[in-house]
Amino acid sequence: MTGRTSRWMMLIPLAVAAALAACGSSSPTTSSSTAATPTPVPTPTAAPATAQCPSGSAVGSALGTTLPDAVVIPNTGTSQLPSGATGISCNYHAATYNVIITVLQNVSASDISQFSQHFPVAFKAVSGVGDVARSFFQSLGAGRNNEGLVAAKGSTVVAVVATYTPATLSQLEALVNSLL
Repeated sequence: MTGRTSRWMMLIPLAVAAALAACGSSSPTTSSSTAATPTPVPTPTAAPATAQCPSGSAVGSALGTTLPDAVVIPNTGTSQLPSGATGISCNYHAATYNVIITVLQNVSASDISQFSQHFPVAFKAVSGVGDVARSFFQSLGAGRNNEGLVAAKGSTVVAVVATYTPATLSQLEALVNSLL
């Protein structure tokens, strides 16, 4: 295992584990919407990785739920980024939902494999999102789901993991595209 791989190994499981653990004992909130097609919602726009996390209201609107503002997940210890790379990981933890967004810049598009190899289930290729993208969907039982998407465009990689949210893969795709 290379030093670069070991740095990623610590960052990615943290994000996936935090998403699963943070909502492990919560009950989901159900929606009573009867609309056949979702209404377009505003999504956050791309920002430099040194910027603050997108607002909870923007991310929540994009995913069809209400989220608080994010807490930045520190990049410490062995989870340091490769030389020249910048990044931010944002945890939007609500009473019943959890969303983690990671934005990395100045990295290789092939680094999405460092995310997808840690997905809790097999990934599927996704077209129409960035230059290359992969997603996963995992049922957690009792109508609860864990899903994620990682995509690369140029030297930017964006990953979103949503646990117990009402979000669809289409909403995750739109959010990731807006952040690329």
